[in-house]
Amino acid sequence: MGLDNKNNEKQIINVASFLEDHINRHGKVPSLVFEDKEYTNLWIRDNANRLANGLISLGIKKGDMVVVSLQNCPEVLVLYQAILRIGAIIIPIMFNFSAEETQFILSDCEAVAFITSSEAAEKIQISLDMPHINHVIILEDDAPSGTIYYEKLISDQSDKFEITNMDEDDIALLIYTAGTTGRPKGVMLSYGNLHHHAVATYDLWDKEPRRQLSCLPLAHMFGVTAMLIDQLNRHPESVFVLMRWFDPEEIFRLIEKYKISGMGGVPTMFWILLNDPSIKKYDLSSMDQCVAGAAPVPDELRNDFEGKLNINMLEAYGLSESCSAVACTHHNEARKPGSAGTRIGKTIIKIFDDTDNELPAGESGEIVIKGPTVMKGYYKRLEETKATLRGGWLHTGDVGYMDEDGYLYVTDRKKDMIIKGGENIFPSEVENILLKHPQVAEAAVIGFPDKKYGEDVMAFVIKEADEEVTEEDIIAHCHRNYTKFKSPTKIQFIDNIPKSLVGKILKKELRGIIK
Repeated sequence: MGLDNKNNEKQIINVASFLEDHINRHGKVPSLVFEDKEYTNLWIRDNANRLANGLISLGIKKGDMVVVSLQNCPEVLVLYQAILRIGAIIIPIMFNFSAEETQFILSDCEAVAFITSSEAAEKIQISLDMPHINHVIILEDDAPSGTIYYEKLISDQSDKFEITNMDEDDIALLIYTAGTTGRPKGVMLSYGNLHHHAVATYDLWDKEPRRQLSCLPLAHMFGVTAMLIDQLNRHPESVFVLMRWFDPEEIFRLIEKYKISGMGGVPTMFWILLNDPSIKKYDLSSMDQCVAGAAPVPDELRNDFEGKLNINMLEAYGLSESCSAVACTHHNEARKPGSAGTRIGKTIIKIFDDTDNELPAGESGEIVIKGPTVMKGYYKRLEETKATLRGGWLHTGDVGYMDEDGYLYVTDRKKDMIIKGGENIFPSEVENILLKHPQVAEAAVIGFPDKKYGEDVMAFVIKEADEEVTEEDIIAHCHRNYTKFKSPTKIQFIDNIPKSLVGKILKKELRGIIK
């Protein structure tokens, strides 16, 4: 399955062939469960072939941009497969994106087709008015005028299709970053990127049949990775259980019914699961591990989750610019609490200082990455690409360190670091201290302007239900458990901490609500 090439010649590949390999290995087997209905690998393949033929009948071809904006459902897997099969480029975007965000992405990538739900009426109208969009495809049968009904498009098409050969450098996926600091950027990922990442990630876990639960959006980079890893599976008993959206009690029900062994999520999701009262109603004994990513995992969360549920919580580190995960705890490695594990596959991870010099083990600096999963660049953003990929390394903007054994520890986002009187303060460290307070349910820390120090530390806190606690109480708690100079000097109590659709705290929005 590798792409090793001793002669340094470009390879002809297409990751859509992973599904064909799965069928050849196992024959017809259930590979997906959604809302208690099973879908076989043949169902996905045959419908993908029909859709691929349908898209070609519309004039959509290799290299064309196709935007998919849908809630999780089996058809999303079919859509991704079909687009890859014809050599077009997938642009997955969150269904909950605003009309303005959707319009920006449709325009920026100059999509020729937009595939969505009839519920997205405003976005559909916007897309119909864009001259470069030739086709708007709707999943439901109440497709508005000027759009194409998905089932009608595929109903008369052949279920045979020859997968298009693609060069490993051809773009397969354009995934837009969350855009928390400005307009989102399109990350260009090639067929080679996806191939290397899927194979390396799957090889971490291929030791026994796994029943994986996914509640994360398939529009996230995770979605494409999960689809490809599932198709690499060498165990016919393994099943991918997909949820339409995050629902704590439904997660517990599915774990019990399908004997789920693992799931991925962001730390916020695991906090919610841990504190949901319905957790006591279900048998979760089949779960042996979960993987948390997209944000640092607080020690308090890991300890509570493992202590109360007896489920190992592994931390992974990654970013869209390198096909998601680049480090994780491997099945045959010792666990180190607080670590994101070691590198995945052929990825090289180093720590650089502010002048791009490598730092020794144990010293904190910017995490930089090199390897076959690193993006080609940002779409139509040459200067930003040069800045991010300077010197042949992907500069992540994340801060961390590596120990002598090659374990990576992620401490913060470089851009979120607070500099108080020349002292570097990582918000995640302060948040960990805040979460140890028994009356604090959630916390987020930012810097705010200060005449004396340049910046000072401020915390936004959600109280535990029906608990009384004051600003003075929390500041005193921090002074007892942390360096006084680095502790918050201001506390603002709020009901909700703004987060992105995948659970990342939107610190830019927090700055806008400072009282």
